[in-house]
Amino acid sequence: MTFHERAWSRAGAVAAVLSTGPRPHVLAWSVRLLFLVGGSFLIAGSVAVTLWTELGPGPLDVFIGAIRNITGLPLSVAVWVTIGASIAVAWSLGRRPGLGTVLSPLLIGPMLQGVLGALDAFEAPSSFVALVALQVIAIGGIGIGAGALIVSGLGAGSGELFAGAASDRVGRPESVMRAGIELSWVGMGVALGGPIGVGTVIVAVLIGPAVTHGHRAVDALATLRYARSVGPGGGELRVVDHPAVVAEHDESFEPA
Repeated sequence: MTFHERAWSRAGAVAAVLSTGPRPHVLAWSVRLLFLVGGSFLIAGSVAVTLWTELGPGPLDVFIGAIRNITGLPLSVAVWVTIGASIAVAWSLGRRPGLGTVLSPLLIGPMLQGVLGALDAFEAPSSFVALVALQVIAIGGIGIGAGALIVSGLGAGSGELFAGAASDRVGRPESVMRAGIELSWVGMGVALGGPIGVGTVIVAVLIGPAVTHGHRAVDALATLRYARSVGPGGGELRVVDHPAVVAEHDESFEPA
């Protein structure tokens, strides 16, 4: 698989985060955009590491690879048709995408190419244990990056969007639904002739908890450090030390 194929298929798979009810009154637009850009960069860098280890494609990549083999569609078309269908299903279940749906993939593409290009100048570790450790660390990075996009409140694409919609419908935790969806991509992809590796299983099992804990960590940071000023400027930010300080000025605020 060429770099272009690896990069865009995996970028489409992980550029998928949705706002799950952040507190937009806590963050100004400039800070929300900063979370979007920073989260996108962290996802791109982490995904580049998972590509660099070559332990196996992510779950959605397995399915997209199978679809391409069957239909002969160009990679970009197969990626966006699959992601578009996922977003459409999630939207029909009550989860609507936001601005980040468009912006995050556009940011992640070139970021991913740059980071992976830099990593390709080095040789990946020969130790399988070291490769697995890098894969796990990278998944944690994806989770934190996804959490930053969620907290930005600007929305995103298929993964959390689909998992959140499924969670709302069946009443199970979102991390559980995400793991189930990832494993479903793998099962359908393998059944249709897609590639698979140990890295595929690692991503499928860990991505749900990684996104859940990453979201909590970034949300806690935002809650502890930022609140909207109640002065004439309205949109300015000032640093606060505890959610109680926010609550003092905003009765609607509910700390995490």
